[in-house]
Amino acid sequence: MEQESRAGTNRPVLSEWLGYWVFVTYMSGPNLDQNKPTELVKGQPEAVTASFFLENYGPMGIEVTRSTETPTIFMSWGAVLYIQGPPPEVREQIDKEVSKRTGEAGPT
Repeated sequence: MEQESRAGTNRPVLSEWLGYWVFVTYMSGPNLDQNKPTELVKGQPEAVTASFFLENYGPMGIEVTRSTETPTIFMSWGAVLYIQGPPPEVREQIDKEVSKRTGEAGPT
């Protein structure tokens, strides 16, 4: 029913957020020691929320990045707890601003 309320389409809401910054809450474990990458690390998982640029999604999870200088990160659906993207009016404003700066159309 909710999908019908979004302009009568059957498109997942994630498809509307592709190419935009989203908030993702996900489960994360302790970080590896970069000086000892082969050493096991044990610890409690915790929920983390951060902003990511949503590059892609599929049946296994999402592909996101934190900036243009960082590599793409894959997050499996098993780790993702919550995703919040910009509402339609915010996406429209973002697209207008991008279009003004670049002279091109924004994401579709």
